[in-house]
Amino acid sequence: MPNSQYPQYVYEMMEEAERLLADEEDPDPCGAAAVCFDILALFSEHDEAKQFIQRAYRDGNLIRDNRRALSRLIDEWDDRPWQGRRRLALSFGYVSRWEDEYRADSEDEAEVPEDVRTYLDTGHIQLLEDYLGGQSKGAESAWQIFQEAIRVSKDPHAAMFWVGKEYAQQGYFAESTDILEELLRNYPKDQLARRLWVEVCWWRDHQNHIPWIPPLGDGSRFRRKMMETDPDGFTASESPDNILNQYRFPKPEGLPPNMKPKHLLSNLEETLGDLVGDADEQPTDSPVDWSYLDAIERRQIDVSKFPRWAREFLDDIDDPEQRRFTEEMLLEQFSNKSLYDDAYFEEDEESEDDLGDSPF
Repeated sequence: MPNSQYPQYVYEMMEEAERLLADEEDPDPCGAAAVCFDILALFSEHDEAKQFIQRAYRDGNLIRDNRRALSRLIDEWDDRPWQGRRRLALSFGYVSRWEDEYRADSEDEAEVPEDVRTYLDTGHIQLLEDYLGGQSKGAESAWQIFQEAIRVSKDPHAAMFWVGKEYAQQGYFAESTDILEELLRNYPKDQLARRLWVEVCWWRDHQNHIPWIPPLGDGSRFRRKMMETDPDGFTASESPDNILNQYRFPKPEGLPPNMKPKHLLSNLEETLGDLVGDADEQPTDSPVDWSYLDAIERRQIDVSKFPRWAREFLDDIDDPEQRRFTEEMLLEQFSNKSLYDDAYFEEDEESEDDLGDSPF
């Protein structure tokens, strides 16, 4: 539908999103994006709303805050694939306003169908095998358990909604989309599910373009870093004897009827692969310069490109290890190009106000 043919309230919603994002005193990029998701729930083809969400999530302060929050749990140099999934799940939780607006209590017990609660709990635990430890068999088992729980439930509507929400919260956006689309085919008037579906679809399509999440990796950087800093600990953590590297089958009593643990994984990997599909290419215009990770690993930090206040701050550090740590910290900070653009580094050497720009 051409933009000129949308109802007047849609234009007013876009104006509200712009106001929230542009507020000089208290900008709210997440709230602005939420308004656009509301528009997409009504008109899923609205291109301006889709583009505005990307713009909102490129807000420099939002990128900085989410990088800090994620780094408290996962180092940015940790490029193991399952950690990428955790970053997605955590990020979805950080920025989504779906729960705030549509659920007063995100842990509402009433939404869990009681007749299959045990099965859903078992599927949840299996999903955590992958989410927390990279045991892909857990995700494969969870899919089968959830599908069977939906089939045998007396309330398949509630069961599908719970599963769709569970997958979204754990960062499995393709699986969540598949479940929610099936729900909407059977219950097309469920506006709550439609609103969640819209947001999950966006995350599925843009999961490689979330600006505060490092590019996808294969774990090689993590292995090099650990071999450098803690080779013995890394070797022990990689051992097959380590309990974290051992997949735990679900208990038989927690499975739906006629399901046995040893039969769960047959011919399932191909099915899940069809859901995920091909990953989209990495963005070339990221507001974060992730090459800083390579510079740190190669120990090729060019401090001459730092602003003068940062160079003078480093000159006052005598301890080599402390200086190296500070150089890495500053390089990570300056990698956020949305806050530190080229103009920031164009300094007037004769100015006496440069030190006033220091964040310390």
